[in-house]
Amino acid sequence: MPINYKGLLRILMAFFSLIITNSSFGQDFDYHNDFKDLLKKSKDKSSEYFYPKLLERFNANDSTLTNKDIVALQIGFTDNKNYKPYETIYKEREILALISDKQYEKAVIKCDKLLKTNPVDFTALMEKGFAYMKLNKTDVLIHKEKTIKIINSIMWSGDGTTERPCFVLSPIDGQTLIRYILGGSIGTMGSGRDKNGYFLDILEMKKDDGSLTKYFIIQHATDKMFDK
Repeated sequence: MPINYKGLLRILMAFFSLIITNSSFGQDFDYHNDFKDLLKKSKDKSSEYFYPKLLERFNANDSTLTNKDIVALQIGFTDNKNYKPYETIYKEREILALISDKQYEKAVIKCDKLLKTNPVDFTALMEKGFAYMKLNKTDVLIHKEKTIKIINSIMWSGDGTTERPCFVLSPIDGQTLIRYILGGSIGTMGSGRDKNGYFLDILEMKKDDGSLTKYFIIQHATDKMFDK
């Protein structure tokens, strides 16, 4: 899934020095083989992928975190009691609406509230950074770098094809990525299954030069709908 740098919209305009690493897409990640393994390791205090350890490093903006570390961090969060993706969507959309209306102070408040319970929420991280830039706050860099880490991990986790769908936490992360990072608009939206039966979010990305279908794996999100 190559990045169109002209389409980096908010991130590029807000953060003039943004560079996204895209030299290797998912070469070390396969959802079918790795999700359960990384989830297990996220609960193991002796593992390098122990969730509290990774979260501490992420909050400290540790530059040595790898794409796999960030994916493992997000997988670890899927076991957190606050991971309620289909309940969180309306909060993410509220943040996006506030940013669209240029209500940046209110957007920051909403972002902070969501990040207290969902510390790796893509929308909240991205829009808090953008709002901070608009408000001329001094500590923009940490939010920019956290957002870049999430973006890079998504791009690394797959190439957006049905064979190698990208891993995302929120059911609307694929839409956010297409609109605000890849510079496209959303056409047809649908869902389906991959070869292993995992649930996919299927989005048509429309651009001036045509359209392309992108696939995002959200089995872990749909599983939460059936949790008691």
